[in-house]
Amino acid sequence: MNAVLIFSACLSMAFARSTGPPTDACTDMIPQHGGLTVSGEPPYAVNIGSMKYATGSPVQVTVATTNGTSFRGFFVQARVNDTDFVTNPALGMFSNYPEQTGGVECTTDNANSAWGHTNNNDKTSVMATWTYDGPCEDVGDLAFRVTVVQGDPATRYYTDIVSNNLMFDAEMCDTGAASYVISSIFTIISSIMVAVLAY
Repeated sequence: MNAVLIFSACLSMAFARSTGPPTDACTDMIPQHGGLTVSGEPPYAVNIGSMKYATGSPVQVTVATTNGTSFRGFFVQARVNDTDFVTNPALGMFSNYPEQTGGVECTTDNANSAWGHTNNNDKTSVMATWTYDGPCEDVGDLAFRVTVVQGDPATRYYTDIVSNNLMFDAEMCDTGAASYVISSIFTIISSIMVAVLAY
């Protein structure tokens, strides 16, 4: 009976890990796969589409192989890149992520505060949109911290893959606010026109 329970528990853990990063790994971002069995320069990188951030301004984030080596799992967070980088909480929210990936709730009431895999199929590149959703003020330079699981076996993983820094840009706050107002106006006008035509 005990052997059956142990086997069932191990099987459940295996399935949970293959379907995405567990939330209890949100701080250290270390896979719960056992001891690390790789070393050296990771064959993966995280690339960003902007070196600046501001509230509501989207940033393209890509995790990809640098030499053709596929990967099965990954975990991405944006954090303030200071002396507490490895323990700082996740910031912003991810969206527009492809199949085989999804949001992870590493910040209370934000199911997309981190981003990771949802199955363990081989991948060579994944891309999503990240947006800072805090007050439009300088919280310090930000960077994306990434863990990539090469897999086969699951103990082959790389931690602390870090992007270039993003610096706060106050001017983008004004642009973002203006875009939001214009978008809202067009939405209201469109709604009125639809209502008039329907009448």
